[in-house]
Amino acid sequence: MDKLQVRNNKRARIGTVAVVGADGSGKSTVIENLLQSSVERIKCVYMGASADASNVTLPTTRLLLYIKKRRMAHFVNASGRLPPAALISAEMKAMMPHGKIAKAVGLINRVAEEWYRQFHIWAYQLRGYTVLCDRHFLFEYCPDAVSSNAKDQCLSVRIHSWLLRRLFPKPNLVIFLDAPAETLLARKTEWPLEHLERQRAGIIEQGRACDNFVRVDASQPLDMVLSQVRESIERFRTENREPV
Repeated sequence: MDKLQVRNNKRARIGTVAVVGADGSGKSTVIENLLQSSVERIKCVYMGASADASNVTLPTTRLLLYIKKRRMAHFVNASGRLPPAALISAEMKAMMPHGKIAKAVGLINRVAEEWYRQFHIWAYQLRGYTVLCDRHFLFEYCPDAVSSNAKDQCLSVRIHSWLLRRLFPKPNLVIFLDAPAETLLARKTEWPLEHLERQRAGIIEQGRACDNFVRVDASQPLDMVLSQVRESIERFRTENREPV
């Protein structure tokens, strides 16, 4: 099928494809290659937790991020970004806003941010685009599958998890870039091994709730990973193409 045929064949589009994986699995590299090599109309929306990395963000999220950086200016790294939540120290946590009001505001804005990006996805789809999701909230915020104290989590975390699992739209296809935690650690040495193992376990657990969840071995050479990702997308497209 040539480029013109793909663009004109609306039945061949598959909606949303989410590329997920633990830190160091190569998500950004795979997504960049897919965007560069795609012959169809495609848009990418960052659906991860980092507001710094997002290409679609609410003004309120940018404002809250600015305030947080001002409060913790000493901890902002050379790139102008705060460290990820998993690496925040006790000293940094002590400087963050506390109390029920702060948690409620944070939860409301977080949920609004997630739906704001989802509406962008729907808008792109209405215009005929396939949407590539860089990460996805369902997998970013999935509680640790190996955790036995989920009930001990604060109320805002439990509410947020419930809203995501019960109400937030799932991607049409999820591609999980998986690799042993030791391999991921070699690529992202700043992350604790336990954190990477929890991420993998949480993604696998959440994947059981998705109809189309495909695992790709991310420890392979990049060309093989890209080949299998493209094959997975094309196989899904073929299996779900409506009869003419």
